[in-house]
Amino acid sequence: MLWLLAAALLAAGYTLGRLRPGTRTFDWASDTIDRPEVTRRTIRWWLCQVVFAVVVARLFITAPRRTAHQWRHRHDPPPPLGAALVFDPDWAEKRAATEEADHA
Repeated sequence: MLWLLAAALLAAGYTLGRLRPGTRTFDWASDTIDRPEVTRRTIRWWLCQVVFAVVVARLFITAPRRTAHQWRHRHDPPPPLGAALVFDPDWAEKRAATEEADHA
């Protein structure tokens, strides 16, 4: 009897993993909230807010420190870019000189 329960739980877990209901629900909410006809006066807007609240709660439950850090720094400016690349116009002569020195 116990093995039957274990097999049923494994099958249910596999099915949920294949169907990915959480990802599908979040994708639905993300696509729905961007539509112009979905406003605060519609039920779909409020359903999307519930989905987003569940996602944020899950993030805080599974990775609280990382989620809090990212939440605090979400409006930080991006890091500065590195210096622009400068190409040496004499690279061909320098390369030929080093190749001659290597073969000599």
